[in-house]
Amino acid sequence: MSRLQRTLACLTVVVAGVATTPGIATAATALPTYTYIDLGTIGAPSTGEPPSSDAYALNAAGTVVGVSTIDGIYNHHAFAWTDGVMTDLGAIYSGTFGVSKAEGINDLGVIVGSTHVNETEPGHAFRYADGVMTDLGTGYGVGSGSHANDINDDGTVVGTRFERQGSPTRAVVWRNGTIRDLGTLGGKAGAWGTDSIAYAVNDAGHVVGGAITPSGALHAFVWKGGALQDLGTLGGLTESTYARDINDHGDVVGASQNRSGEVHATLWSAGTVRDLGTLGGNYSEARAVNEAGQVVGISRVSGAGSYTGRAFLWQDGRMIDLNNQVPDLPPTVTLRSAEDVNDDGLIVGFACPVACDAGGDRARRAYLLVPTGLT
Repeated sequence: MSRLQRTLACLTVVVAGVATTPGIATAATALPTYTYIDLGTIGAPSTGEPPSSDAYALNAAGTVVGVSTIDGIYNHHAFAWTDGVMTDLGAIYSGTFGVSKAEGINDLGVIVGSTHVNETEPGHAFRYADGVMTDLGTGYGVGSGSHANDINDDGTVVGTRFERQGSPTRAVVWRNGTIRDLGTLGGKAGAWGTDSIAYAVNDAGHVVGGAITPSGALHAFVWKGGALQDLGTLGGLTESTYARDINDHGDVVGASQNRSGEVHATLWSAGTVRDLGTLGGNYSEARAVNEAGQVVGISRVSGAGSYTGRAFLWQDGRMIDLNNQVPDLPPTVTLRSAEDVNDDGLIVGFACPVACDAGGDRARRAYLLVPTGLT
């Protein structure tokens, strides 16, 4: 029995498959429904602040990673959740403000993110495997920092580094003990404070993110063959465009400003740039895409309030609010964001356990959505 099967058996959840046709789906399929699972937290702060957790990624086995409050003052730690159990991954620095955050996991169960390594240094990227958290370093000296966002099955890690607090970040790749700076698209950081950032890497080693152009705008890129390639925009001129994920077919998702000035979830596929729209509001962002072409992310709904963000699923050319696809979703819970989707269609993100605009956003909860009927 696979780990995913054990996880679902432990939860007594019976789950349904999704289309497995490679690439972006074009034929209409039935909209999926899901079972909602609150992943909980490691602990609660001693300050009286509400406990909270966010889920950022999951692998083929259904192991989820993210960040949670623990029993301490302000502290939060990276977690791995599997078979219904949330495990505290700790931090390299174990002092009062020794925090960590997990951002990515590959199908071998290797986890990456960032952690404090001592009392005074900025956070460093880490790799966690076999119960050991390892500092990936920065390639710079004292006062520098780094952050890992993703890892592929070959062990390639991507993220950012900076030379000192306040200096621009640069996209980097960690591979076989070396750090490679990916540079920019010809520009240098201005108001953005970012030269470049790498968000994701597929199993071919292709990296996506955002990088500064000569005009000073941040554009989505794909790095392959040793060079950055500008993926283009939806036509907007002044705001940032960035790529958040890439699947093994080369489909890329993220966000771009369009000609009307709104930032919308964007799909780059087969040489085209596609606006995925919104759930009725003026903003959306795609966070992940699986091999079946399902895209997940966050979108505003009608209205300009700060708490109008909703988790979405985009498939078959249509964006849907995931809150409407979960029959057992508690009436007080709002799915705020969908951060990742695996090839079985399982989705993770974070939710408000009570009304977001009534303070529920401070008590966010990591969740897992399991498609109904998956076997």
